[in-house]
Amino acid sequence: MKRLYAACGILLLLLGLSLTNGWYARRLTARTAEELERARELAAQENWDRAAEVTEEAFRRWQNNSLYLHIVMRHEDADQILRAFRQVEQFLSGRDRVQYAAANADLIVQLGLLSDKEAATLDNVL
Repeated sequence: MKRLYAACGILLLLLGLSLTNGWYARRLTARTAEELERARELAAQENWDRAAEVTEEAFRRWQNNSLYLHIVMRHEDADQILRAFRQVEQFLSGRDRVQYAAANADLIVQLGLLSDKEAATLDNVL
């Protein structure tokens, strides 16, 4: 009977950790996407310097969590986000409005997809 309780305890612990991971990933990606959206609005107003600062803040936050992200997520997904950040920064520094808007929108979509992958849904469990 003790083994059954131990097994149930382990399963509950894993469920709790999984739900916490999903919540944290959703919070991190949503916050980053909000900052990128704010940067897009600043770039649309021709405030390129401030847009670059906001994008850099978002990238720094993402980098501060890179160890965690590489542990709990697929390396390919985390690396793809990093490449997308670099592309956004490149178009931002070149002040190419059209290319920047497209790259920034793509990055926001990728963040949303990453968040969806970590959500505790029936599709992700099965």
